[in-house]
Amino acid sequence: MSYFKNFNPVLYKFGDEESFALSTNLTQYVDLIDQIKDRDVFLQDYTIPANERPDQTAFRIYGNTDYYWTFFLLNDHIRENGWPLTLNEVDEAVKKRYPHRMVTVKIQQPDVIDYYDDDNKPIFRTKLVGTAPDQFAVGSEVTGSQSGTFGKIIQRDLSLGTFIIDTVNVVRSSFFEDQSVTPNSNGIVVIERTDALNAETYHSPLLWTLKKDGIVQSNFKVTLDAFSREATISDISFDPTSTYTLSYYINTANSTDGKFLEGEEISYINPAGTATSMIVFKESEQYNGVHHYEDEDGNWVDIDPLTQNTNGATEITHIEFLRAHNENLRQIKLIKPDVISSIANEFAELMRQ
Repeated sequence: MSYFKNFNPVLYKFGDEESFALSTNLTQYVDLIDQIKDRDVFLQDYTIPANERPDQTAFRIYGNTDYYWTFFLLNDHIRENGWPLTLNEVDEAVKKRYPHRMVTVKIQQPDVIDYYDDDNKPIFRTKLVGTAPDQFAVGSEVTGSQSGTFGKIIQRDLSLGTFIIDTVNVVRSSFFEDQSVTPNSNGIVVIERTDALNAETYHSPLLWTLKKDGIVQSNFKVTLDAFSREATISDISFDPTSTYTLSYYINTANSTDGKFLEGEEISYINPAGTATSMIVFKESEQYNGVHHYEDEDGNWVDIDPLTQNTNGATEITHIEFLRAHNENLRQIKLIKPDVISSIANEFAELMRQ
Protein backbone atom coordinates (compact mmCIF):
# COMPACT_ATOMS: atom_id res chain seq x y z
CA MET A 1 0.00 0.00 0.00
CA SER A 2 1.07 3.59 -0.57
CA TYR A 3 1.55 5.48 2.69
CA PHE A 4 -0.21 8.62 1.41
CA LYS A 5 -3.02 6.72 -0.31
CA ASN A 6 -5.39 7.03 2.63
CA PHE A 7 -4.68 10.64 3.57
CA ASN A 8 -7.74 12.86 3.26
CA PRO A 9 -7.68 15.74 0.76
CA VAL A 10 -7.70 19.34 1.97
CA LEU A 11 -8.05 22.74 0.32
CA TYR A 12 -4.77 24.65 0.58
CA LYS A 13 -3.51 27.95 -0.79
CA PHE A 14 0.13 27.76 -1.89
CA GLY A 15 2.37 30.81 -1.46
CA ASP A 16 0.93 33.93 -3.06
CA GLU A 17 -1.70 32.07 -5.05
CA GLU A 18 -5.14 33.68 -4.89
CA SER A 19 -7.15 30.46 -5.19
CA PHE A 20 -7.15 27.26 -3.18
CA ALA A 21 -6.04 23.93 -4.61
CA LEU A 22 -6.91 20.40 -3.56
CA SER A 23 -3.92 18.85 -1.79
CA THR A 24 -3.02 15.97 0.51
CA ASN A 25 -3.46 16.76 4.21
CA LEU A 26 0.08 16.02 5.39
CA THR A 27 -0.80 16.96 8.98
CA GLN A 28 -3.20 14.02 9.32
CA TYR A 29 -2.07 11.51 11.93
CA VAL A 30 -3.26 8.53 13.93
CA ASP A 31 -1.36 7.06 16.88
CA LEU A 32 -1.91 3.37 16.20
CA ILE A 33 1.80 2.68 15.62
CA ASP A 34 2.70 4.69 18.74
CA GLN A 35 0.45 2.42 20.78
CA ILE A 36 2.47 -0.70 19.89
CA LYS A 37 6.00 0.77 20.15
CA ASP A 38 6.55 -0.78 23.59
CA ARG A 39 4.57 -3.97 23.07
CA ASP A 40 7.17 -6.58 22.21
CA VAL A 41 4.50 -9.12 21.31
CA PHE A 42 4.06 -7.26 18.02
CA LEU A 43 7.72 -6.42 17.39
CA GLN A 44 11.07 -7.91 16.48
CA ASP A 45 14.60 -6.46 16.42
CA TYR A 46 16.42 -5.93 13.15
CA THR A 47 19.88 -4.71 12.13
CA ILE A 48 19.84 -2.92 8.79
CA PRO A 49 22.64 -4.30 6.57
CA ALA A 50 24.94 -1.90 4.75
CA ASN A 51 23.55 -0.67 1.41
CA GLU A 52 20.01 -1.92 2.13
CA ARG A 53 17.20 0.51 1.29
CA PRO A 54 13.85 0.68 3.17
CA ASP A 55 11.98 -0.96 0.28
CA GLN A 56 14.55 -3.78 0.23
CA THR A 57 14.14 -4.31 3.97
CA ALA A 58 10.37 -4.46 3.54
CA PHE A 59 10.71 -7.02 0.76
CA ARG A 60 13.16 -9.09 2.81
CA ILE A 61 10.86 -9.22 5.86
CA TYR A 62 7.36 -9.08 4.36
CA GLY A 63 7.80 -10.35 0.79
CA ASN A 64 6.70 -7.02 -0.71
CA THR A 65 7.63 -3.36 -0.53
CA ASP A 66 4.27 -2.06 0.76
CA TYR A 67 5.11 -1.59 4.44
CA TYR A 68 8.38 0.35 4.38
CA TRP A 69 6.63 3.38 5.95
CA THR A 70 6.05 1.49 9.20
CA PHE A 71 9.83 1.55 9.89
CA PHE A 72 9.81 5.34 10.20
CA LEU A 73 6.65 5.57 12.30
CA LEU A 74 7.92 2.87 14.62
CA ASN A 75 11.50 4.09 15.06
CA ASP A 76 11.86 7.72 16.13
CA HIS A 77 15.62 7.76 15.56
CA ILE A 78 15.44 7.00 11.84
CA ARG A 79 12.39 9.23 11.34
CA GLU A 80 14.36 12.13 12.86
CA ASN A 81 17.81 11.33 11.42
CA GLY A 82 17.11 9.39 8.25
CA TRP A 83 17.95 5.91 7.02
CA PRO A 84 21.53 4.85 7.84
CA LEU A 85 24.23 5.60 5.29
CA THR A 86 27.02 3.39 4.04
CA LEU A 87 30.46 3.94 5.60
CA ASN A 88 31.67 5.70 2.44
CA GLU A 89 28.60 7.94 2.47
CA VAL A 90 29.22 8.81 6.12
CA ASP A 91 32.84 9.71 5.42
CA GLU A 92 31.87 11.84 2.42
CA ALA A 93 29.14 13.59 4.42
CA VAL A 94 31.38 14.33 7.40
CA LYS A 95 34.07 15.85 5.21
CA LYS A 96 31.49 18.17 3.64
CA ARG A 97 30.01 19.06 7.04
CA TYR A 98 33.40 19.70 8.66
CA PRO A 99 35.65 21.10 5.88
CA HIS A 100 37.90 23.39 7.93
CA ARG A 101 40.99 23.07 10.17
CA MET A 102 40.86 22.48 13.91
CA VAL A 103 43.58 24.00 16.07
CA THR A 104 43.90 22.90 19.68
CA VAL A 105 45.76 25.06 22.17
CA LYS A 106 46.55 25.07 25.83
CA ILE A 107 44.46 28.01 26.92
CA GLN A 108 47.27 28.81 29.34
CA GLN A 109 50.69 28.64 27.72
CA PRO A 110 53.48 28.91 30.30
CA ASP A 111 57.08 29.79 29.51
CA VAL A 112 56.49 31.37 26.12
CA ILE A 113 59.24 33.60 24.74
CA ASP A 114 57.74 37.07 24.61
CA TYR A 115 60.83 38.92 23.33
CA TYR A 116 64.63 38.99 23.49
CA ASP A 117 66.48 41.60 25.53
CA ASP A 118 69.52 43.61 24.42
CA ASP A 119 71.81 40.69 25.27
CA ASN A 120 69.68 38.37 23.11
CA LYS A 121 68.39 36.67 26.23
CA PRO A 122 64.84 35.30 25.90
CA ILE A 123 62.26 36.90 28.16
CA PHE A 124 59.47 34.49 29.08
CA ARG A 125 55.91 35.17 30.10
CA THR A 126 52.66 33.27 30.49
CA LYS A 127 50.08 33.78 27.79
CA LEU A 128 46.42 33.58 28.69
CA VAL A 129 44.66 32.81 25.43
CA GLY A 130 41.03 33.01 24.47
CA THR A 131 39.72 33.70 27.97
CA ALA A 132 38.73 37.30 27.29
CA PRO A 133 35.98 38.26 24.82
CA ASP A 134 38.42 40.19 22.62
CA GLN A 135 40.95 37.35 22.42
CA PHE A 136 40.66 35.10 19.37
CA ALA A 137 36.99 35.86 18.98
CA VAL A 138 34.97 34.37 16.15
CA GLY A 139 35.71 36.42 13.04
CA SER A 140 39.37 37.07 13.91
CA GLU A 141 41.80 36.47 11.05
CA VAL A 142 44.90 34.61 12.20
CA THR A 143 48.26 33.78 10.63
CA GLY A 144 50.76 31.01 11.38
CA SER A 145 54.23 32.31 12.23
CA GLN A 146 56.05 29.45 10.46
CA SER A 147 53.56 28.02 7.97
CA GLY A 148 52.34 31.41 6.75
CA THR A 149 48.85 29.91 6.61
CA PHE A 150 46.07 32.36 7.34
CA GLY A 151 42.39 31.90 8.01
CA LYS A 152 39.35 33.14 9.88
CA ILE A 153 38.11 31.72 13.20
CA ILE A 154 34.54 30.59 12.64
CA GLN A 155 33.97 28.67 15.89
CA ARG A 156 35.69 28.12 19.22
CA ASP A 157 35.15 25.88 22.24
CA LEU A 158 37.17 27.11 25.21
CA SER A 159 36.16 24.08 27.30
CA LEU A 160 38.20 21.96 24.87
CA GLY A 161 40.71 24.63 23.84
CA THR A 162 39.73 24.22 20.18
CA PHE A 163 39.38 26.74 17.37
CA ILE A 164 37.79 26.00 13.98
CA ILE A 165 39.58 28.01 11.29
CA ASP A 166 38.47 28.45 7.68
CA THR A 167 41.63 28.53 5.56
CA VAL A 168 39.90 27.95 2.21
CA ASN A 169 37.39 30.78 1.82
CA VAL A 170 39.62 33.53 3.20
CA VAL A 171 41.64 35.73 0.86
CA ARG A 172 43.76 38.83 1.28
CA SER A 173 43.41 41.77 -1.04
CA SER A 174 46.42 43.65 -2.39
CA PHE A 175 46.61 46.86 -4.42
CA PHE A 176 49.25 47.27 -7.10
CA GLU A 177 49.74 50.91 -8.02
CA ASP A 178 51.10 52.38 -11.24
CA GLN A 179 52.52 49.18 -12.74
CA SER A 180 54.01 49.81 -16.21
CA VAL A 181 52.12 48.19 -19.09
CA THR A 182 52.61 48.31 -22.85
CA PRO A 183 49.46 48.10 -24.99
CA ASN A 184 49.71 46.93 -28.59
CA SER A 185 48.72 48.99 -31.60
CA ASN A 186 45.13 47.79 -31.21
CA GLY A 187 44.96 49.36 -27.75
CA ILE A 188 45.03 46.05 -25.90
CA VAL A 189 47.23 44.76 -23.12
CA VAL A 190 46.96 41.38 -21.37
CA ILE A 191 48.27 40.69 -17.87
CA GLU A 192 48.26 37.37 -16.05
CA ARG A 193 48.89 35.96 -12.57
CA THR A 194 51.47 33.17 -12.87
CA ASP A 195 52.03 31.98 -9.31
CA ALA A 196 52.59 28.23 -9.30
CA LEU A 197 49.78 27.34 -6.86
CA ASN A 198 47.11 29.50 -8.53
CA ALA A 199 46.55 31.36 -5.27
CA GLU A 200 46.32 34.81 -6.86
CA THR A 201 43.32 36.16 -8.75
CA TYR A 202 42.27 39.56 -10.02
CA HIS A 203 39.22 41.30 -8.57
CA SER A 204 37.20 44.55 -8.63
CA PRO A 205 38.08 45.55 -12.23
CA LEU A 206 35.71 48.53 -12.03
CA LEU A 207 38.09 50.07 -9.48
CA TRP A 208 41.17 49.73 -11.68
CA THR A 209 42.91 52.86 -12.94
CA LEU A 210 44.78 53.30 -16.22
CA LYS A 211 47.02 56.34 -16.75
CA LYS A 212 48.45 57.60 -20.02
CA ASP A 213 51.42 59.88 -19.49
CA GLY A 214 50.21 60.32 -15.90
CA ILE A 215 46.66 61.28 -16.90
CA VAL A 216 43.81 59.02 -15.76
CA GLN A 217 41.93 57.43 -18.68
CA SER A 218 38.18 56.81 -18.61
CA ASN A 219 37.25 54.82 -21.70
CA PHE A 220 39.19 51.60 -21.26
CA LYS A 221 37.58 48.21 -20.60
CA VAL A 222 38.73 45.31 -18.36
CA THR A 223 37.67 41.71 -19.00
CA LEU A 224 38.64 38.84 -16.66
CA ASP A 225 38.79 35.22 -17.76
CA ALA A 226 36.70 32.49 -16.09
CA PHE A 227 39.36 31.92 -13.41
CA SER A 228 40.09 35.63 -12.84
CA ARG A 229 43.77 34.95 -13.47
CA GLU A 230 44.03 36.73 -16.81
CA ALA A 231 42.92 40.31 -17.45
CA THR A 232 42.48 41.90 -20.84
CA ILE A 233 42.54 45.70 -20.88
CA SER A 234 41.14 47.01 -24.16
CA ASP A 235 39.86 50.21 -25.81
CA ILE A 236 43.07 51.98 -24.82
CA SER A 237 43.90 55.21 -26.63
CA PHE A 238 47.19 54.04 -28.14
CA ASP A 239 50.19 56.27 -28.77
CA PRO A 240 53.59 54.65 -29.34
CA THR A 241 55.34 57.61 -27.70
CA SER A 242 53.24 57.49 -24.51
CA THR A 243 53.83 55.62 -21.27
CA TYR A 244 51.05 53.68 -19.55
CA THR A 245 50.58 52.58 -15.95
CA LEU A 246 47.89 50.35 -14.45
CA SER A 247 46.67 50.19 -10.85
CA TYR A 248 44.72 47.03 -9.98
CA TYR A 249 43.59 44.66 -7.22
CA ILE A 250 44.33 41.01 -6.62
CA ASN A 251 43.14 38.48 -4.06
CA THR A 252 45.60 35.99 -2.60
CA ALA A 253 44.42 32.70 -1.11
CA ASN A 254 46.60 30.41 0.97
CA SER A 255 49.55 29.34 -1.15
CA THR A 256 50.18 26.49 1.31
CA ASP A 257 48.00 23.44 1.88
CA GLY A 258 45.97 25.40 4.44
CA LYS A 259 47.51 23.64 7.43
CA PHE A 260 49.08 25.09 10.54
CA LEU A 261 52.10 23.56 12.28
CA GLU A 262 52.18 22.10 15.76
CA GLY A 263 54.31 24.30 17.98
CA GLU A 264 54.01 27.44 15.87
CA GLU A 265 52.35 30.63 17.03
CA ILE A 266 49.21 31.84 15.33
CA SER A 267 48.36 35.47 15.83
CA TYR A 268 46.00 38.26 14.89
CA ILE A 269 46.16 42.02 15.16
CA ASN A 270 44.12 43.10 18.17
CA PRO A 271 42.18 46.38 18.45
CA ALA A 272 45.23 48.03 20.01
CA GLY A 273 47.13 47.37 16.79
CA THR A 274 49.50 44.79 18.31
CA ALA A 275 49.67 41.05 17.77
CA THR A 276 47.99 38.60 20.12
CA SER A 277 49.22 35.04 19.71
CA MET A 278 48.79 31.49 20.91
CA ILE A 279 50.80 28.32 20.39
CA VAL A 280 49.37 25.39 18.42
CA PHE A 281 49.24 22.26 20.57
CA LYS A 282 47.52 20.05 17.96
CA GLU A 283 46.25 20.63 14.43
CA SER A 284 44.14 18.51 12.09
CA GLU A 285 41.31 18.46 9.61
CA GLN A 286 38.14 19.52 11.37
CA TYR A 287 36.53 16.11 10.89
CA ASN A 288 39.55 14.45 12.51
CA GLY A 289 39.49 16.95 15.38
CA VAL A 290 38.04 16.25 18.81
CA HIS A 291 34.27 16.21 19.16
CA HIS A 292 34.26 15.24 22.86
CA TYR A 293 35.99 13.01 25.40
CA GLU A 294 34.65 9.81 26.99
CA ASP A 295 35.53 7.82 30.09
CA GLU A 296 35.92 4.03 30.02
CA ASP A 297 32.14 3.62 30.37
CA GLY A 298 31.41 5.80 27.37
CA ASN A 299 30.22 8.80 29.38
CA TRP A 300 31.09 12.27 28.12
CA VAL A 301 33.63 13.95 30.38
CA ASP A 302 35.40 17.31 30.60
CA ILE A 303 39.13 17.85 30.31
CA ASP A 304 41.41 20.60 31.58
CA PRO A 305 41.94 22.97 28.62
CA LEU A 306 44.59 24.87 30.57
CA THR A 307 46.95 21.91 30.38
CA GLN A 308 45.21 19.62 27.81
CA ASN A 309 45.37 16.93 30.50
CA THR A 310 42.74 14.34 29.57
CA ASN A 311 43.11 12.27 32.78
CA GLY A 312 42.89 9.07 30.76
CA ALA A 313 39.73 10.06 28.86
CA THR A 314 39.45 8.91 25.24
CA GLU A 315 39.24 11.47 22.45
CA ILE A 316 36.30 10.96 20.10
CA THR A 317 36.69 12.75 16.79
CA HIS A 318 33.89 14.16 14.67
CA ILE A 319 34.20 11.36 12.13
CA GLU A 320 34.23 8.69 14.86
CA PHE A 321 31.18 10.24 16.50
CA LEU A 322 29.16 10.30 13.27
CA ARG A 323 30.23 6.78 12.33
CA ALA A 324 29.01 5.52 15.72
CA HIS A 325 25.80 7.55 15.38
CA ASN A 326 25.19 6.01 11.96
CA GLU A 327 25.74 2.51 13.35
CA ASN A 328 23.13 3.18 16.05
CA LEU A 329 20.64 4.01 13.31
CA ARG A 330 20.96 0.44 12.03
CA GLN A 331 19.29 -0.97 15.15
CA ILE A 332 15.54 -0.79 14.60
CA LYS A 333 12.33 -2.56 15.53
CA LEU A 334 9.93 -4.05 12.98
CA ILE A 335 6.35 -5.19 13.18
CA LYS A 336 6.28 -8.98 12.99
CA PRO A 337 5.29 -10.43 9.60
CA ASP A 338 2.31 -12.33 11.01
CA VAL A 339 0.58 -9.15 12.22
CA ILE A 340 1.81 -6.50 9.75
CA SER A 341 -1.16 -6.88 7.41
CA SER A 342 -3.83 -6.47 10.09
CA ILE A 343 -2.04 -3.48 11.70
CA ALA A 344 -1.50 -1.76 8.33
CA ASN A 345 -5.18 -2.31 7.38
CA GLU A 346 -6.38 -0.89 10.70
CA PHE A 347 -4.06 2.10 10.23
CA ALA A 348 -5.53 2.73 6.76
CA GLU A 349 -9.08 2.47 8.10
CA LEU A 350 -8.39 5.01 10.85
CA MET A 351 -6.81 7.38 8.35
CA ARG A 352 -9.92 7.26 6.17
CA GLN A 353 -12.23 8.24 9.02
